[in-house]
Amino acid sequence: MLLKIDRFSPKPLYQQVIDGIKNLVDQGTMGVDQPLPATRILAKKLGVNRSTVVRAYEELQALGYLKSRPGSYNRVQKRRKEVEYDPARTSLLDWDKISNSQSRKLYKIFLRYSPERPQDIKIREDAINISQLDLDPRLYPMKEFQRCVNHVLNNSGPDSLQYGAHKGYPPLRQLIARRLRLHSISVSGEEILITNGAQQAIDLLIRVLSGPGEKIAVESPTYANVIPILQFSGAKILGIPMRKDGMDLNFLESVLNRERVSFVYTIPNFQNPTGITTSHPHREKLLNVCLRHKVPIVEDGFEEDMKYFGKVPLPIKSIDEKNIVIYLGTFSKALFPGLRIGWITADKDCINRATALKRFSDLTSGNLSQIILHEFLNRGYYDLHLKRLHRVFRKRMQVALQTMENCFPDAVTWTRPSGGYTIWVKMPLKLDEHQLHGFMARYGVVVSPGRYYFPNRLSSEYIRISIARIDEKEIREGISRLGEALRELSKGSQR
Repeated sequence: MLLKIDRFSPKPLYQQVIDGIKNLVDQGTMGVDQPLPATRILAKKLGVNRSTVVRAYEELQALGYLKSRPGSYNRVQKRRKEVEYDPARTSLLDWDKISNSQSRKLYKIFLRYSPERPQDIKIREDAINISQLDLDPRLYPMKEFQRCVNHVLNNSGPDSLQYGAHKGYPPLRQLIARRLRLHSISVSGEEILITNGAQQAIDLLIRVLSGPGEKIAVESPTYANVIPILQFSGAKILGIPMRKDGMDLNFLESVLNRERVSFVYTIPNFQNPTGITTSHPHREKLLNVCLRHKVPIVEDGFEEDMKYFGKVPLPIKSIDEKNIVIYLGTFSKALFPGLRIGWITADKDCINRATALKRFSDLTSGNLSQIILHEFLNRGYYDLHLKRLHRVFRKRMQVALQTMENCFPDAVTWTRPSGGYTIWVKMPLKLDEHQLHGFMARYGVVVSPGRYYFPNRLSSEYIRISIARIDEKEIREGISRLGEALRELSKGSQR
């Protein structure tokens, strides 16, 4: 067996042995069942350490090139051929029939669900997407995060790759608790459950607090992705209209007077999709309404850290003395969406019940990512990153609102957020989703249809735009194009 070793090559010696034997087998120079030299003999012949050959043989076995039996030589193995994909292959089972009714409904929603990008609509190559809510990747703190990844892998090693605690990595929970206390939320690490983003947190709470046929009150409009999971749970969604100052609390009170509601879901800061932030008196009144009716509040603080204009009231949870508020947070909107780390903080009994459900559904959230995030927070990188984001998005939002003032026709109205990423725009005409995407595509702009944010999913005169993923130049151009489209719509509404 002829193998060449280049000691000046940057390629590791064991990899050179692997590549050499692979080439001999692939070319047919070594046949099936042909024995390989013993590791000691080949190592001596190549002038390398025996452990180099042992490692190479192990890798080749894993790749399917060699087979080994105790007390015998390693031999060349006939490799399995890769099976070609057959697109015509079908199943005996009719999955639509054997799926349960709720999953069939959810699947139908999934097939036509596109709140942040168009489906089956051809758009221009230079189209500007002002619908996406995930953070601009150009703002990711990659170097700082890489340092934390390297530190954790070098210092924690295998421990970081084990299953973690069911509630989440304890030091991370304690650190989040300390951060929440800065928002006047009195909480300990034991009252925090780490989840796979705020989306899983919402899903867990729906399953803990509600069931088929039970009623849940949500703002209308509300976070688009909460509606399908509520529908999947079989709950009845009660939409509470949004006013300029937030949820209509008189309407909510009238609903609670006649209906038994499992919980009230609200986004008091930079509400998605409207961008509205409620005042402290509004938060107090909402809390008092729910206290009277003994109804839990699920407070979604998904953009809590994105306060960059003036002072924003403290969370409802901070004034909750009776422990009826369940607070959700996430690192997806101000850091990395793919990190998928969120949390729930609530009364210990509620947290324990949600933990039990999470334990039997996915065991625990990823331990490695939690340890890395803890290191990132502990070094102060997150706070430095937030300061940068605040500077960037303060300017971006100013540019967006000023461009809207300059470009939008008088018939169009919009919200003026004090933070976050989203702006809620009311058009002069109602358009269904296909009409809206088709119309906007002509102007090279992508927006999010308002219908996705209402429980009834009807055609809407609203659209949501987002500045999360576009810079100032793109904001000016995208909103200018949108202004052209809205002016055309405005002419149509006057005919």
